[in-house]
Amino acid sequence: MADVDNDGQGRGSLQWIVALVVVTGLSAGAGTLASFHMLATVDRLVDSRKEVVETPVISAFNPSDRLRKIAPVTTNLAAPPDSWIRMEASIVTDKLNDEESHALTAKVGEDIVAYLRTLTPNQIEGARGLQYLREDLNERAVTRSGGKVRELIIETLVVQ
Repeated sequence: MADVDNDGQGRGSLQWIVALVVVTGLSAGAGTLASFHMLATVDRLVDSRKEVVETPVISAFNPSDRLRKIAPVTTNLAAPPDSWIRMEASIVTDKLNDEESHALTAKVGEDIVAYLRTLTPNQIEGARGLQYLREDLNERAVTRSGGKVRELIIETLVVQ
């Protein structure tokens, strides 16, 4: 009887080992297939990004345009009398010589001061107020320069 029990345990152990080898093989195969699928997906993503990166970047400005810094402007607002505003801005211009650019930035700076003195803090409050201020100053700069200014860029704006 003892021989039969040993024989039964031997077959049971062998079956477990065979089952373990089969499950291990299936797992390895599934892992290999999953990795090939993942590599193919990554390759497709990389190829699609290469197409996006290879498109040239189109700028809104000409290569001959120059960025000119305007002297910081500090002035009081129209109302209330104790409110102040400080603004730093730059303008994008055509290629100008140094004399013309200094004169133009001074004119635009004076025009900014004159315009800011007519405002109240409520008029430039929030995103919409800032957008209106930017558009108004941009329009005034283009008009004042005779079209030599492409755009006015507000860098900093502090209202106190």
